[in-house]
Amino acid sequence: MLKSSLLVLLLAPFSFAHAATKIDMTLTPLATPKFDFDNGGQARLESLQASFGLSHDLNQQHSIGLNIQLTREKWHFEQSPWKVAEPWQQLERVTFSMPYRYTSQSGWFYSVTADASNSKEKNAEAKESWIYGMNASVAHAFSPTLLLGVGAGVYRQLEETSGFPFLIINWKITPNLTLANPFTVGPVGPAGLELSWSFTPQFEIGVGAAMRQSQYRLAKNNPLAPDGVLEEQYAPLFLHATYKIQPNWRFDAYTGVAAGGKFTILDKNGNELSNEKAKKIPFFGFAVNGRF
Repeated sequence: MLKSSLLVLLLAPFSFAHAATKIDMTLTPLATPKFDFDNGGQARLESLQASFGLSHDLNQQHSIGLNIQLTREKWHFEQSPWKVAEPWQQLERVTFSMPYRYTSQSGWFYSVTADASNSKEKNAEAKESWIYGMNASVAHAFSPTLLLGVGAGVYRQLEETSGFPFLIINWKITPNLTLANPFTVGPVGPAGLELSWSFTPQFEIGVGAAMRQSQYRLAKNNPLAPDGVLEEQYAPLFLHATYKIQPNWRFDAYTGVAAGGKFTILDKNGNELSNEKAKKIPFFGFAVNGRF
């Protein structure tokens, strides 16, 4: 989804350096101004996300981790195309992920991550709201400035099982220009691509894109589909600026537009009830990240 596509924990570049234990914390607010639906009506979004990650190097080759992400999405509608004042209430998601990585002495990287998300409208049944799956990848450091790899993810969504391939890249084209994945791979989609330019060791800007999709279990009292599913799809295009406050603290600002916005409502049996498209959705947000 939009916020998930932009503001989840950044995908850390593969590195030959090993610290025993690393902690990563991120707090991310995001908002949109009012945007239009194709069939009339307007909406805007306010979201807040908090992420905590812990990784531990077992030795020079093996590492494991645990990541927790809490997300809250508040929607505000004006004359919604669904002809009800509030098609859904607050949306909530809790995601747990457990990554494992193996680094060979010849420069190959192997990674497997298991994910489980509880994704629902406020007051929906938690036991009916689980999404789970995994992704795996293999990559190779062809040189000190180029890492390339491929992977695939498979996830059991609320009403279907879906999969996707993804590309892993961390290419330092010049000392200041880098092409890399800006986000984590997970239930909402692959990592995307970002081209960034470092003006100084503390400041950089970038431009990127990604594809995102997420599902939420709706509440029993939802006016459109009791116990049904809301599915969101976006293709965010964004500008990104980073300022490193200290070696372990950074501030990230984002702005851009989400194209191809689509909101699909399914009933509790998985049958499509409606499919509403949105015009381009502008967004802006920031993230404060600490790594220890």
